Amino acid sequence: MKKHFFELEPALAPLFQSHGLDHFSACWEADMALVDEPNRARGGWSEVGVLALQDEGRERRFYLKRQENFNCQTLANPLHGIPVALRERRNIQRLVDQGIATLNVVCCGREYTAVDRVILITEALDDFCSMDEWLLRKSDGETRKTGLLALGRLVGRLHTARMKHGCLYPKHVYFSLSGPLELRLIDLEKCKCILRRKGCLRDMETLLRHSPLLTPDDQQLIYAGYMETCPYAWTAKMLEAAVKTRIQAKRSSAGG
Repeated sequence: MKKHFFELEPALAPLFQSHGLDHFSACWEADMALVDEPNRARGGWSEVGVLALQDEGRERRFYLKRQENFNCQTLANPLHGIPVALRERRNIQRLVDQGIATLNVVCCGREYTAVDRVILITEALDDFCSMDEWLLRKSDGETRKTGLLALGRLVGRLHTARMKHGCLYPKHVYFSLSGPLELRLIDLEKCKCILRRKGCLRDMETLLRHSPLLTPDDQQLIYAGYMETCPYAWTAKMLEAAVKTRIQAKRSSAGG
């Protein structure tokens, strides 16, 4: 893995260059509005903020992730590991290669000297909303049905690509405001390969356990959509029973 690089998406390079954000140091030092307190762990830190740029009279928003010595171990790098943001960038590309829509990466760079610094900039999903927000919107029954079936199919396609999200909370699923068939998966830091069908259960369990706004009928729609695209030989009853068993086990271990 390269120790020093800086890459800008060609289509957006002119915009970033017009703001002087055409090299690593400039992006590292760019002003941004933090969305949360920095995460200090792994022997380093990670922070995310909103980067707002004026583009011909309108504001365009991006999310800038900065990390220093915030690494994770991998099979290929068991000792020093790799920056978590670069693992996320790799996972995004893997999903894009499989035709699974996620975040649009605008910029990625690394400077590895005395410390290991990484930046990852993605375009904000301003025309989307999180799953919980989408479920609260006043939409007709057909739109809700279409969206939940599409969600199930999307998770099935993810598993067909032999990948699991690993952290599939509703806040990591985004629905387009212009139509229920367009969705995005975000926060792919923990996305990993799966080799057996049991590996897919965590995603389904996490999604359904943390979505109290879903009715039993809603859940059945997600299962139905998933069964259309999943790569494993489940029956609908087997899948639902396996997911419910995991949910009950999680709730029992959490004390309710």
